[in-house]
Amino acid sequence: MEKADDAENQDLSKQDEAEKLSDNMETQEKMNFDLLDSKETAQEPVYRIRPHLYDKFKPLSAKEVIHEVLNDQLYEKTYNVQDATQWTKDIADTIKEKVKELKFNNYKYIVNVVLGEQHGAGVKMGTRCIWDTEADTYAFDSFINDTIFCVATVYAIYYY
Repeated sequence: MEKADDAENQDLSKQDEAEKLSDNMETQEKMNFDLLDSKETAQEPVYRIRPHLYDKFKPLSAKEVIHEVLNDQLYEKTYNVQDATQWTKDIADTIKEKVKELKFNNYKYIVNVVLGEQHGAGVKMGTRCIWDTEADTYAFDSFINDTIFCVATVYAIYYY
């Protein structure tokens, strides 16, 4: 009979251990869920792949800026080879600053200015690049008087 009582006690103690283990697991799970609920969830970063329509670079606005700068800086000038290099730098810097003031978000700008003496011979220019045709764009304008020709181009590159 003692053996039966010992076996029965062992079964009860195993059952008690299983219940305690189960209770401990439930308590642990509750604690984990409570911790998850109590923690504030961090805001996931938002990546914009394309500019919003109202943020998109507007070439017409940039063209107006280019036109204004070229006319202001070259209208009454006569071509001079010694001054042409500085004129080109000044024009490019002024255009870049004024285009930045238009505040198109997430755009970087490349300003290219070609200035030369007007002989009537003509000039060929070309540009190649790899860009996103839906977000990147450009604007340009030209100035011509009796002694000077100038072409200024602004490339607007959207960065993500």
